[in-house]
Amino acid sequence: MLFLIFTAEGLAEAEPEVLAHQAGLWLNPALKSESDLTVFEKAGIDIYSLPYQVDASDEKAVMAALTFVEQHSQDKAIFVEYL
Repeated sequence: MLFLIFTAEGLAEAEPEVLAHQAGLWLNPALKSESDLTVFEKAGIDIYSLPYQVDASDEKAVMAALTFVEQHSQDKAIFVEYL
């Protein structure tokens, strides 16, 4: 199971599920560098960064990010943050 998250609000909302399921995280680059990910790191959660910043309100950009994650992951159960 993976979570594709674009915003700090989405990360906070997904945190309980990510931790409960030991799910991997794919994050916007700015989110990865600006967020405190200690709780996830301590839990052994795999954290990945998208290669480019995605505007979560742009449906085409979100779909492109999802396609990228699908191509770079073995796990096909992906939960996507939508605004």
